[in-house]
Amino acid sequence: MKKGVLICSGTSSVKNIGDYIQSVAQEQFIDSPYCFVERESLNQYESKEPVHVIMNAWYMWNPEAFPPSKYIIPLYLSMHIRPQIADRMLSCDAIEHLKRYEPIGARDLGTMRILQSKGVKSYFSGCLTLTLGEKYKSELKSGEIIFVDPYFELGCTYSRNRLIKIIRGFCLLIRHYPKAKRLNKIFAHEFSSPLRRISLKLDQLIHVASFYHSYSSAFSDDILFNALYINHTVNQSDFHDDNEKMEYARSLIRKYAAAKLVVSSRIHCVLPCVGVETPTIFINSEQLEKGNGRDGSSGRFEGLLDFMNTLLWTPQGIHLSEDEHKWLELNGDKISLQSKVEIRLDHYEKKNEMIERINEFFNE
Repeated sequence: MKKGVLICSGTSSVKNIGDYIQSVAQEQFIDSPYCFVERESLNQYESKEPVHVIMNAWYMWNPEAFPPSKYIIPLYLSMHIRPQIADRMLSCDAIEHLKRYEPIGARDLGTMRILQSKGVKSYFSGCLTLTLGEKYKSELKSGEIIFVDPYFELGCTYSRNRLIKIIRGFCLLIRHYPKAKRLNKIFAHEFSSPLRRISLKLDQLIHVASFYHSYSSAFSDDILFNALYINHTVNQSDFHDDNEKMEYARSLIRKYAAAKLVVSSRIHCVLPCVGVETPTIFINSEQLEKGNGRDGSSGRFEGLLDFMNTLLWTPQGIHLSEDEHKWLELNGDKISLQSKVEIRLDHYEKKNEMIERINEFFNE
């Protein structure tokens, strides 16, 4: 049996390594050599023999590439469909194709409803990265605190006016300058403003001051200044091929599995951490919920939030309450090195269901 791993190589100069973390989740179930299958050109795939592929993914930049070619034998599990492209992706041919492989496992409840509205049988499977503990769970711990692309807004405001955001960022920099300067030495920057064209360092400082202003409301300095900061947006030029990106994704999973605590707004950081049973906090926000975040896809958290420890970012800061957050033992008024964050195991039922379906798929 020929087996494939679904990837999204990307065509821009940068890449979200979370796509490859999803691919690693497929790879752990394959015990033989495999080929790569490109998500954004599924309809063009050709092979001398059929290839079996677990189709968990975020669908997609190019909806006209769906359904896949006849050479792909799919297991539809952990699918997310962008609401904005659902009608273009789910053509009559696509719906007919999906019905041949029912029921379709949806990563989130929003995708499940989209498929059901088209007459396709679907159920909530959860995310395949929740199974990563099968291979990557680690008993050896590094003790690291890791922040991965935590959500915040420049100037701590939802205003879309860039000038207002920059001015507010300057005000926060004046207020927090010594700590912003110190934190900037270890911070992993994801975003920039037009100020970057004048001074990169100044642009970085107003961003890190905004981060510190928000997160110091919930996290103590012993956490913030001793953490490792990682950015999931990587430069394509740093990698020669997809194999190198896969290995980098594996290395991140191993790092997260050994961590003491991971804090992130990336679901393909948080869900893998839940899968490998690392204490994890997901930082949500109103904008991420609406789909105004990194990938413009609303509804992608529905159902998944039940598996995660969640705090909400607001322009006023991050609200903490042990009464509301039963998974948290503060040992003070903020999250510190002495605090305890619960390891969530709510995903076990979904994890076991996915593993069973995958084993059946490959055994057939």
